[in-house]
Amino acid sequence: MDMKMAPAALGQGLPRGAGEAVHYLEGVLEEVIDYLDGDEAAALVKRARDVARQDDEEALEALFSSLRPDQAVYLARAFTCASMLSNLGEDVAGRRRLIEAEELPGELPRTLAEAADRVGERAAGRLIPRMAVAPVLTAHPTEVRRRAVVEREAEISRLMSLRTHRLPPHVEKRLREDLFREVALLWKARMHRPERLTPADEIRNSLAIVRRSILPALVELYDGWSERFETATPLTLGSWLGGDRDGHPGVSGETLKLALRSQARLILNHYFDEVRKLWFDLAVTSDLAPASPGVLALAGASTDQSVHRQDEPYRQALQEISNRLSATTDKLADTNWGSRSAPYASAAEFVADLETIRQSIRKHLGDRVIGARLRTLIAVARACGFHLLSLDLRQNADVHERMIHELYVRASVNIDYLGSDEAERVRVLTKELSHDRPLRSPFLDYSEETMRELGTLDAAAEVVRLYGEKALGSYIISKTATLSDVLEPLVLLKQAGLVQGGDKGRSAIRITPLLETIGDLEFGPELLRQWLALDLPPALFGEAGWREVMLGYSDSNKDGGYVASRHNVAKAAQTLSAQARTKGYDLWYFHGRGGSVGRGGGPAAQAVLAQPPGTVKGRLRLTEQGEMISRRFGDQPTARRNLESLAASVLMASARPDEGAPASPMLETLSAASFAAYRALVYDDPGFEDFFWNATPISEIVGLNIGSRPASRTPSRRIEDLRAIPWVFSWSQARFMLPAWFGFAGGAALAGLSAADLKVLAEDNVFATMVSNMEVALAQSDMAIAAKYAALHPRGKPIFEKIRAEHDAAIELVLAIRGGTRLLDNHLEMAESVALAAEVVDPLNHLQVELLARRRAGDDDPQLKLAIQLTVAGVASGLRNTG
Repeated sequence: MDMKMAPAALGQGLPRGAGEAVHYLEGVLEEVIDYLDGDEAAALVKRARDVARQDDEEALEALFSSLRPDQAVYLARAFTCASMLSNLGEDVAGRRRLIEAEELPGELPRTLAEAADRVGERAAGRLIPRMAVAPVLTAHPTEVRRRAVVEREAEISRLMSLRTHRLPPHVEKRLREDLFREVALLWKARMHRPERLTPADEIRNSLAIVRRSILPALVELYDGWSERFETATPLTLGSWLGGDRDGHPGVSGETLKLALRSQARLILNHYFDEVRKLWFDLAVTSDLAPASPGVLALAGASTDQSVHRQDEPYRQALQEISNRLSATTDKLADTNWGSRSAPYASAAEFVADLETIRQSIRKHLGDRVIGARLRTLIAVARACGFHLLSLDLRQNADVHERMIHELYVRASVNIDYLGSDEAERVRVLTKELSHDRPLRSPFLDYSEETMRELGTLDAAAEVVRLYGEKALGSYIISKTATLSDVLEPLVLLKQAGLVQGGDKGRSAIRITPLLETIGDLEFGPELLRQWLALDLPPALFGEAGWREVMLGYSDSNKDGGYVASRHNVAKAAQTLSAQARTKGYDLWYFHGRGGSVGRGGGPAAQAVLAQPPGTVKGRLRLTEQGEMISRRFGDQPTARRNLESLAASVLMASARPDEGAPASPMLETLSAASFAAYRALVYDDPGFEDFFWNATPISEIVGLNIGSRPASRTPSRRIEDLRAIPWVFSWSQARFMLPAWFGFAGGAALAGLSAADLKVLAEDNVFATMVSNMEVALAQSDMAIAAKYAALHPRGKPIFEKIRAEHDAAIELVLAIRGGTRLLDNHLEMAESVALAAEVVDPLNHLQVELLARRRAGDDDPQLKLAIQLTVAGVASGLRNTG
């Protein structure tokens, strides 16, 4: 079958942009290696690259098998560095194409204003003020690259972007020298981590990207939006960094407070700088333009007694605002520099002072004098407060029930919570929320787990006191399976004063159940029915008229395969939304997506537009994980484009009618059959677990210092206990990409569905997007390389043949649905991307297989382990995902 395009064929006849940029950087790297490391090193790298390009597997394997461990490390570094540079060249070329393009393909508008024009002024005026869109940064799957490497890449990307313009020869020469220096520094930087990351490292690394590109992009967006959508804040930022405790003992109350302090310092510094710029702008004398009483009151409180500014009330007022920001910074950092001005009690007070100045200018000088800076600062302050990113808390339902049980036992209350059935648990919890009496006693000792958890909730209460309730987003409940799972966090939050019980009960943080497995998604409608029927104050669960539900793409995929996962997520969203509307509620969905197709990845805006009708009601959150943070938001232009397209797509999706056609019976049949086909291999085949642990680098990935979170929820090797991230990561490294397609063709065969049947089904937007994403994963996979990994398992051939047969059938089916002859022949830019990645990833895979074979044969040379770690980083970089 020649439907799987070879790398050489993929790139033929394409625009030179990306390829030219990639090969230019490749030339710079060759020059760097020759200059810094000499002829012999350069010759080794050139020989390996030449053999790889000849597509001669025997010669490549012979070369790699002859390498000493130190040579293997060197080549792994060279190919990994080339992989990183390839991505940079491709990204720069991609940005240029977008800049030069008159419009983006398909339905997607480039800007929120364009989306508003498309849906009409009336709909936009109704929807935009209630919009609440937030990308939520998470620390998993963790970024493979070190922050030092990411910073070097950012500078190389900036310099490469200058090459997109015509330059005089002397400027071009200087630019080449600057690029040589940056690539040399990248080449000599350590590309691996000797120690495992801590949560503090992850907070610091992610906020570096927020500082460099995400916050400037957000400011730029509000600069454009603030005039047309003056009081709306349709886009905010969220984070799990420092608050996600699920299976992570390193996350505690201290990391929660560290995250908020770090975020506050960043945003307050921005506010301080902007206020200072306004101070320089507004040298307006009262002799020529009066000021409002509010401005005069601010000016009167200022410590600025300079005779040169006694007639400049706006400057004096801005000095007082600046002083109060400084005092606020001291308060939040728990320092005291003796400021004579009072700190702001809330960001709303800061916004009110800025509004006082704006209204005075509007009255006495006119709208045209207000200027974009003040307008934008007010909008950003409304969106970001003093917290910058709203921090979610997350914990597993199993932890909650153990804590509740212990609290009752230690309180000497005759309640055996763990021994109670579900109805009794709901009765006990409901009663506990009917009053304000705490269960916790300061005079009692609790287990280490309970003490740590209560300490985190106490820290959350302190966060609310310092930063306000908007500093916390949601309390996410992992493994939500019953109504008691939804109620348990409320009882625990009550112990920290974050929940008020009784008839006027309310919570300072909304409660969000996470539906992760296929079973959880199928039970979702019954859970929602019970939830909405509770005789408890609605304010306990969040904003009036709204409930938030998180939909898990990763674990549902690991549980039931790609087709069943995507279908059941979409079906649950549509069913739950319709059910909530009958009870007078709207649902707000939080999509827990990863970077890879197997974990719900793909273009975010496209995914939003593919959501079922009535499920995007102006509000949507979605996770941005690990390496995808730097890819989607690593520089300001890319960050702006992705943030605005997300907001625009939410507006477009929200303008559609609520009611849509129910899921096709054919899709229901395919989903159930694909679930059965997937489970038959992954969970029912007794040899599959051993195959997975031998035919992928999962054992080595578990031991790498990639991130702070354990790879498995338990010490076992069971696939059920393995986290979705290393599950997908391992299959990606070995080029199977199995989670993104397995079960599709087998399910169609089990259900008796032909390609013609599925072609009709592809008229549905949800299924069409599913097939499109699957095609990309199939193009990235390589069964010839996967066979090399499968050979690492002495008894792996039968299972591998099952996988290969399903892979070939999936390709044939995808092409028949689309009417293509080769994968991605309708998407040449994506085809070029796959081809460019293959140039550097394929030899890294061959090298990795050789090194894995040596290590598993008993070679414990530390250099060998380092070389494997470098190949993992290189393959992840080339494929652009760790899972």
